[in-house]
Amino acid sequence: MDTEHSEGIEGFPLTDSQDNNILMHRDAHFGGSFDFMIDYYKKEGKGICPDFELERIVELANMEKQMNQNLAAVLLSGAEAETVAKSKTAYKALRDLYENKNSDKNARLIADLILAEEEEPEQEIAAIVAEKGSIVRSLIQLVQSEDFHDPLFPGYGQAHLLATTCLGLIGDKRAIISLFESIGTGNFDDENIALAALQAIGEPAKQFLLKVLQGKPLNEDNERAAIALIGFKEDPEVSTACFKMLQEPLVLKDLPLATYLIAACEHLNKTPYGEDLAALAEDTKIPKMLQQDIKIIIKQWK
Repeated sequence: MDTEHSEGIEGFPLTDSQDNNILMHRDAHFGGSFDFMIDYYKKEGKGICPDFELERIVELANMEKQMNQNLAAVLLSGAEAETVAKSKTAYKALRDLYENKNSDKNARLIADLILAEEEEPEQEIAAIVAEKGSIVRSLIQLVQSEDFHDPLFPGYGQAHLLATTCLGLIGDKRAIISLFESIGTGNFDDENIALAALQAIGEPAKQFLLKVLQGKPLNEDNERAAIALIGFKEDPEVSTACFKMLQEPLVLKDLPLATYLIAACEHLNKTPYGEDLAALAEDTKIPKMLQQDIKIIIKQWK
């Protein structure tokens, strides 16, 4: 956290951005109460932000008491206040589902998943998976929702990951595209869970990825497909397709793509192309880095 404080209201030291983030977090999730927030952080609840130090939260709470003034009302910008208001509206919409006896069953199950305080809410996940195909569309919408990727919204920015897990367990091929789009976003957790879900869907996901992999012209989608196909590397159809892609000069010039393709060739020795990969490792026309990656795989075979 930024420890350089500027002089704040009436001499109280405040940081420019982190304090505002803490106040937004408090107002969005804890009803504007520092007491509730501090108690939650002491118990290390699911929704704690690792960037916030409990000591600083307590300091802000003490400042607010001394000033007898809501810090958020003074410090938050219009845009920040609007984001908090949007989060509160989302919370209200979820609560309304429970109060309305005629609300959709699947919508309530999605709400249960979003509001679950467990890191791995097994009961909520099991209830959703039991609905199978009927709830897939709602899960996809949750995965694609930008709001629910935001830690300020219900679910603390983790609800879409739980929805991704559910989609993998259900195994409906309608989820393939949204899961594929989660790859290569730069978020490690998002990508790993999406990859696991695609593997769980199995053959339909594999065939989709192979089709995208071989698409022309080469772009980010080819790379995404290659990353995802590493999860299917024991399948001879996958390792063969990836090796054949490696034989294309344009592919070998694309180092990230070629690197992922080589990783998917780990079990190529179980196909008729094992010796061809070994020969490619000795080809001085390809980048040395790729040669070394291939040689590592060949060494494992021996």
